[in-house]
Amino acid sequence: MEQFRAVIKSVCIISAAVCILDGLAAGTRFRNQMKFLLNLIFITVIAAPVLQGTFDFEMPELARYKTEDYDSAGELYQEELRRQTGENISAVLMQQLEAAGIKCTGIETDINISETNSISISSVTVSADDFGAASEIIRSSLGGDTEVINGTE
Repeated sequence: MEQFRAVIKSVCIISAAVCILDGLAAGTRFRNQMKFLLNLIFITVIAAPVLQGTFDFEMPELARYKTEDYDSAGELYQEELRRQTGENISAVLMQQLEAAGIKCTGIETDINISETNSISISSVTVSADDFGAASEIIRSSLGGDTEVINGTE
């Protein structure tokens, strides 16, 4: 690790020297020669520890990191996707019921999202003053086999 710090320090010093000499050198030929020499030194400083075999860089073992710690992010994403999709479907159904003149106080949509990201609507709970008309509109929008539950009971 100490050698790694020395290499980083040398790279910084040589980079600063290249910038300073680039600004101070008046002739383009002299400037190009100095940049070439400093670039050679720069490459030598970086390559020397690797070529000598004293620079040892180890990759961390992946087994140390548990993948179970990161699986919850996927579950949170799927749950948020289900919630947001349910809210969007409920909002569209609410607009359809209001357009039909049915007073609705709430719609809850229970959906399932499969591993192939296909959405299936399990049931819709409706709190409306005319449940029969509301359920007909919902079934016509989502399909005749959709289970519509009366939420006012």
